[in-house]
Amino acid sequence: MTSLYILLAVLMGVTMSVYLPMNSTVAKHFGSPITANVLFYFVGLLTTIVMLVSFGDVRTILKTKELPPYLFLTGAMSAVMVLGAIFLIPKIGARKMTTFLITGQVIMAIIVSHFGLLQSAKDPITLQKFIGAVLLVLGAMISIG
Repeated sequence: MTSLYILLAVLMGVTMSVYLPMNSTVAKHFGSPITANVLFYFVGLLTTIVMLVSFGDVRTILKTKELPPYLFLTGAMSAVMVLGAIFLIPKIGARKMTTFLITGQVIMAIIVSHFGLLQSAKDPITLQKFIGAVLLVLGAMISIG
């Protein structure tokens, strides 16, 4: 694994810990988590279109018709996840929300990687990896106390 990939993953984690509370602040401004979610995805759509036109191949959008229908659930899952964060952050705080989010990610990532689900690279769980994941989750749980 290259240092650049590790750095990008860490930066994505930093970004998640900032943009989710930002969305919660937007929801407070509007008085509606759903309106904040709409704005989030509208700006995200515009940003993604600019990136596609600037750096991508616009013709690839034609492959949408070949996409298995269940994969469209990713958009709905993302919307529910962000809306959930917008709702939960004022209730439990950004630190706890992020800790529980990461805990869920670690648990599911182990399952996805072990079985190679969703075209993920297979990374079978070993005792060492399992202990590492348990320690990570335990550390996260201790930090919320």
